[in-house]
Order: sequence, then C-alpha cells, then structure tokens
Amino acid sequence: MLNGKRKVDACYECKGTLELFEIDMQKGTRIMQCQVCGLYHFYKKDFLANWKLTKVSKEIHSDSEH
Repeated sequence: MLNGKRKVDACYECKGTLELFEIDMQKGTRIMQCQVCGLYHFYKKDFLANWKLTKVSKEIHSDSEH
C-alpha cells in the first residue's frame, strides 16, 4: 500500500526541485530542469529500468551534436 510519499528528484548543484523537460521512451532518456538554477539533468534508463543521472549541464545540446 502506498502512503502518498514519492521520491522527488533534487538538483545536483542547489538541491532545488526538478521539473520534467523532455522524455524519450524509445531511447530511454529524459531531461529534467531545475526550477531554481535552471540546470539540465540528463537521465538514462539502466538495465533494471531505473533512471540514472548521466550528465548535468547548463545547455540542452552538447557541442558534438550539430
């Protein structure tokens, strides 16, 4: 039975709350943005179907993508 509590993702830098920015279920990735400092947190699903933080950045796209 659930008691109404759930894990809330916190910002790596300022511990602010994260808001879902983008999700791609086919690639198994999601991007969340901090509501306080604006940092983007990139997550990828692992083999146990849990979300794992892979990168934190101020920009959505990396320099290698054109």
